[in-house]
Amino acid sequence: MAEPSGSYIARRIVLLAAVDTSPLAVDVLLKVAELARRCDGEVVVLHVMQSENAESIAQLQQQTQQLLADIRYRFVTVAGVVSEEIISVAQQYGVAEIVMGKRGDRLWENVLVGSVSQAVLEKSLIPVVVVEKV
Repeated sequence: MAEPSGSYIARRIVLLAAVDTSPLAVDVLLKVAELARRCDGEVVVLHVMQSENAESIAQLQQQTQQLLADIRYRFVTVAGVVSEEIISVAQQYGVAEIVMGKRGDRLWENVLVGSVSQAVLEKSLIPVVVVEKV
């Protein structure tokens, strides 16, 4: 965006990484780190609390610190309906993309309606990058 003086205002790109305490969180953090490095962006790491214990959340924060050591980020925790909170926090921070994991090794999980990633894909106006465990 150019100002009348001809100088440019850099608008920082913000990405949202929606993570839980499963092993897939590492894959999501690696993907968001890759994307953030490409655009010199910053990351909002969002964890929607369910019934995890404090130890698993602390471990998630430690993984985040290690994997995003060279990236500006903030770790945010909220409580609520996971898909709704992901979209709400993404809008609140004005993110450019949402990066999240998709669980589902089993056929039935792909058939069941109501998975978090599917709900976010259907409801979000913000682009969503879905990371699958391979």
